[in-house]
Amino acid sequence: MTVTCVAPADELQVRNLIARYAYAIDGGEKEAFANLFLEDGAWMRENAPPPTRRGAGSPQTVRGRAGLMDLIETAIVGRFQLMARHQMTDVLVEPGPDENSARARYRGLVTDWREGPGRVSMCVDYTAACVRTDDGWKFATVSARVLPA
Repeated sequence: MTVTCVAPADELQVRNLIARYAYAIDGGEKEAFANLFLEDGAWMRENAPPPTRRGAGSPQTVRGRAGLMDLIETAIVGRFQLMARHQMTDVLVEPGPDENSARARYRGLVTDWREGPGRVSMCVDYTAACVRTDDGWKFATVSARVLPA
């Protein structure tokens, strides 16, 4: 089996991109979150728990920076009142189709602090397509598969 790796400096930058994603979401920093993506970047929720289990209930695709900012306003500020925390883990960064792209897989453990002591709300399996730009690494796409669904 041949294993190919991303250059260490690039892997570190992609890992930092993932960390900035978590901090921007949890802080409700709409512009900072949207700026982690390409202008036409997309965030996709592949599934979600039903509303009876405090979930959004359906798949969703949000494209473009205005939509990404609205996502943070609706889901994080409106729904979670800035009381959720994402702990990103199991990060795997692999080469993309060329030297200016990478694929990332990682998990997010989301805790909900709205009702006192934090409790695990969900685990999210993420996949991301990342692109090197003149402004550093950005997300082209982020896809989230939520457990429990």
